Amino acid sequence: MKAFLSITGSITLVFLFSFNSLLHGAEKRAPPFTLHDVDGNTRKLSDFAGKVVVIDFWATWCHECKDSSPELERVYRNYKDRGVILLGISLDEGRSAVKKVKKFSDNLNLTYPMLMGDKKTARAYAIRGIPATYILDKNHIIVKQYMGALFGLGDMISSQIEKLLE
Repeated sequence: MKAFLSITGSITLVFLFSFNSLLHGAEKRAPPFTLHDVDGNTRKLSDFAGKVVVIDFWATWCHECKDSSPELERVYRNYKDRGVILLGISLDEGRSAVKKVKKFSDNLNLTYPMLMGDKKTARAYAIRGIPATYILDKNHIIVKQYMGALFGLGDMISSQIEKLLE
């Protein structure tokens, strides 16, 4: 998958894939998933029923993902007690993937849940490049998506969350 998702150039990152065309004019329910977190616990999207959900697809080898992780942590800490959950879905693969994700999280002091993604989930969310971030309302309808590295991502996500919490 690393080769499939490898990214060359920051311009490519900003406009990797536009999911807007899929959403234009119609509600798009977030595809359900069942994944394991880095501690081996099973997590399902349905576990977060009634919550605003922010999903960030990323990998430890993605430099842009590393850059955006502290912003996502700030968002998580600001909203975790207000009915919002942020889920990091790592697309790292191989026997050492969980170890790499744990080390990455520890090094950046990330406290939001980290799940180990798979190709099925990446396909269901039409992931063509990372980072890729989705915002779901309380009914798990995709209301916004951000593809690639974006300056001010945390502020953009916070703005969407505030609208959803009104």
